[in-house]
Amino acid sequence: MRDSLGILVGAGSVGKRHAAVMAARYRQIVVIDVSSSAREWASTELAGNVTACPSLSEVRDVLTQFGSNTTAVIANWGPSHFATFKDLVQLGVRRIFCEKPLAVSLKQIDEIRRMCESEKIALTAGLHLRYRGITEFVRRVALTELGGLPTTMVVDGGARCLATNGSHWLDLAIHIFGCEPIAVLSSMNSAPINPRSKQLAYWGGTATWQFENDQRLTITYDNQSSVHEEIRLYAPTGVIEIDSDFAVRAFQRNLDEVRADPRVVRVGQVRRDAPIVEYVPDLESVLSQQLDEIDGVRPIQYGSEQVLTSAAALVSAFESHRWGERVVLPPTADVIDRSIEWNIS
Repeated sequence: MRDSLGILVGAGSVGKRHAAVMAARYRQIVVIDVSSSAREWASTELAGNVTACPSLSEVRDVLTQFGSNTTAVIANWGPSHFATFKDLVQLGVRRIFCEKPLAVSLKQIDEIRRMCESEKIALTAGLHLRYRGITEFVRRVALTELGGLPTTMVVDGGARCLATNGSHWLDLAIHIFGCEPIAVLSSMNSAPINPRSKQLAYWGGTATWQFENDQRLTITYDNQSSVHEEIRLYAPTGVIEIDSDFAVRAFQRNLDEVRADPRVVRVGQVRRDAPIVEYVPDLESVLSQQLDEIDGVRPIQYGSEQVLTSAAALVSAFESHRWGERVVLPPTADVIDRSIEWNIS
């Protein structure tokens, strides 16, 4: 256990999982939540030295005691993330984990970038897929068995929300492709079906991010369907699929067919009788690993640069929908100035 302070802002379903990790990690925990029942849960269910408060303004004394030796986890609703981030920075916190979405506008993301640079903030975010070994498996299998790295990733399914779940696949695509997206084009539609609250929009429709070397990620969600999404990555001679439990399977074309006519325009089906190889990732929480990174215990794998790139690419898709045109990435100053706040979580 570290002789430091952990602050959790938001003790909902996600925050409660984070709280258990933090209680085993930090000498003292402060839980901030406007809900009295959430505060009561924190006071009675968490082990160790726990304080529960309705607002950050009530923890100034404890922050003074620990000073910069404080780590905060933001797990309240998405539209509140930016204000919470600013409040924490103003209180002197310099190590911050923020659940997705990091922010709900390009202006907010740009301001977080400036604060990270000027205040030397160690920042990471709640997008976990790049910690699961999926990228390493996909790239290795594609290179050794499927004729080369994937060039297209397709995600399609029912009501999964381009912000809530699409953000995870976007971040994973950036990791797999090994580069930042250079443009996004989208057409979306929202519905008041967000299970967290009808006040939060739930976004269907289609968004396509273009990467270097003509790589692409396309996500299509249908708010009128209850079918889980399917995830496919296309390589030159095969396909890699990720199922709803994050198990990864690779399927290969008949290699005799490929050798007989290797032209890419002579397409053929992959052999689906059995995958050529399969990978099942460990789905344990990666929060401790991410906190190790911003606490300086291990090298940073997913820091502010990667977090901000992913966040800007996501929110730019919403701006593309609003304007009905392709948005170049990273967003220009003009695009940032014209951006609005989106009610996403």
